[in-house]
Amino acid sequence: MHPRQALTKAIWHAFVSQPSVEASLPDIDPHLQQVWARCRRQQRHDHWPRPHRAKGVTFDSILKSKAALMNVAVPAIEDIYEYLENDSCALLICDETGCTLYSCATDDMQHKLHELGIQEGSYWREGIIGNNAVSSARHLAKATQTIGYEHFKQALHDFAVYAAPVFDGNGSAQGCIALVLPAEKASVSALGLIHSAARDIASQMRADNMLTESNQHLSEVHVLLEGVAEGVLAWYPNGKIHYLNRKGRELLGLGAGESGRDISTVMTLPQSIQQAIRRGKGVDMVETTIECKGKLIPLVVSLKIVKNDQNETHCYIALLYPLKHIRDLIHHHAGNRARLTFDDIVGISDAMQRTIRQARHAARGRGPVLLHGEDGLGKSHLAQAIHNASDRQDQPFIAINCQAIPKELMATEFLGAIQEGDSAAASKFELAHGGTLFLDQVECLSAEVQAALLHLLKTGLLNRMNGNIVSVDVRIIASSTIDLAQAVTEKHFRAQLLLELQTFDIPVPPLRERREDVAALVERNLMLLTAEKKHPLHAGPDAMSYLENYRWPGNHRELRNVIERAANFAQGTLIEAGDLPDSILLATVQATDNAQPQSSNNLADAERNTIIRSAILCRGTISKMCDDLQISRTTLWRKLKHYGLEMNDYK
Repeated sequence: MHPRQALTKAIWHAFVSQPSVEASLPDIDPHLQQVWARCRRQQRHDHWPRPHRAKGVTFDSILKSKAALMNVAVPAIEDIYEYLENDSCALLICDETGCTLYSCATDDMQHKLHELGIQEGSYWREGIIGNNAVSSARHLAKATQTIGYEHFKQALHDFAVYAAPVFDGNGSAQGCIALVLPAEKASVSALGLIHSAARDIASQMRADNMLTESNQHLSEVHVLLEGVAEGVLAWYPNGKIHYLNRKGRELLGLGAGESGRDISTVMTLPQSIQQAIRRGKGVDMVETTIECKGKLIPLVVSLKIVKNDQNETHCYIALLYPLKHIRDLIHHHAGNRARLTFDDIVGISDAMQRTIRQARHAARGRGPVLLHGEDGLGKSHLAQAIHNASDRQDQPFIAINCQAIPKELMATEFLGAIQEGDSAAASKFELAHGGTLFLDQVECLSAEVQAALLHLLKTGLLNRMNGNIVSVDVRIIASSTIDLAQAVTEKHFRAQLLLELQTFDIPVPPLRERREDVAALVERNLMLLTAEKKHPLHAGPDAMSYLENYRWPGNHRELRNVIERAANFAQGTLIEAGDLPDSILLATVQATDNAQPQSSNNLADAERNTIIRSAILCRGTISKMCDDLQISRTTLWRKLKHYGLEMNDYK
């Protein structure tokens, strides 16, 4: 027996023979005396109770919960067991509660441990079997050993036990591993072996956990990339394709087996992307064309360059967007949708009904439409109605005020802006591809754009600013407020372009020629204001009389503005004559006077109109009206009562 073990044996015998556990013994380690004292208060040193053991479903449940530990620790201790040069030993795996999960032992050691009831499922608990290395390693959170007579229980004096805890990445104990040897074969290196093995197992578990998390994240990313609306193409600097998602395969017309192939054998990248790769800089949303399997595929491409820790290129990622989808998004966010239909066009007069019939016929056709008439007639509304009644109703509707575009920018706007590489910003014609382009005040187009528009109407092809020729399917609706034939004579407008635009030539009559539409327009505008102001609005008979007799040089736009002003001046829900602008009242009275000859039959009407004109000028002030009319207050009051005039309407 080793001298130290002999000394420990003597100390143990002295301790268990002491009448009091508090007695101090020479040469004993204070910690060991404390442990023995704790054990002696709970149990007898010469009695061996069989340890508690988990069995059946309970043990299976514990094993299942410790699968991560077992997957790593079992192969590790089997490797250690194979190389141990010892004919009697046991290697154990325990969980964090001290339950033996697995044992790898020689026959004689297994027999000795089984005689003590120590087997798979048994608990190494100090309160039952006394102090031991497995229990101490769990409580002290470090590698420990208990050899021979260091055990309080006499039944364990023949064993040397070494144990080390296994921690996860968060510092929590997941279990421990233990080595059991005969006491006489205790080894100085055994504790170091177990400690090293425990650390290796913990490292492997952390690595496996990180790998599992990485695989989980990769699976999540894969699911995400497969579900996005964009195509995703990734390749390494050596040209090998790393990844191509489902949408990318659809856009490029490729199958699922492209990973690992050289990208140059699959497709030809456009010059703009190749230049970006040479510069080492990504690009965003470049409209271009990719040649793939002999087909030219128009796409919008963004290139991302992924760097490693050494700032070297790890891989390239191209995001592929279908050109039509991008245009649809632009149209959606820019509000390029027609909202009005023929049901929104107000017009009960014969002239307006004729215009609406012509517009309905134009909606069923495919040729250009020319709407001509004065300002303020709602020609843009009529253009929207034509679009929404056509087979292009689900496609873009883009309205351009040609007069609002500076001459120096007009070619750029309509023919696309030149950019770096082989692409150009989309032109207005291309943005309206598949739908309708409404050119308001078409007479303001520059000569260059007129030529391009004429070429497009004839051939369906557009010459872009960068020299590329693209096919564009767009229907043109144009409007003008001038006599385009006169503009052709003055050489301000191309004659051939006018002929092309006149496939459907629709005049929009001014409001003064269809006064029967005024009441309907007033009602429509009041309905819209009622919805906005949250209370009903109506026009009184006198006010409506003035509105219907006014000539409306500004047409619908002027009427809308007048009604909105009058609604704000009105005291309640009824718009009176006095709420209308003075210009409307004076113009109407003058028109009535001029239209009626002064005879005995209409002297009363003339007198009434004179009083009304004075009321307007004097804003309903009686004293000023008496001076203006050169009559007394009594006479004025009598005439006001006779003609049913209320001065409050003119104040």
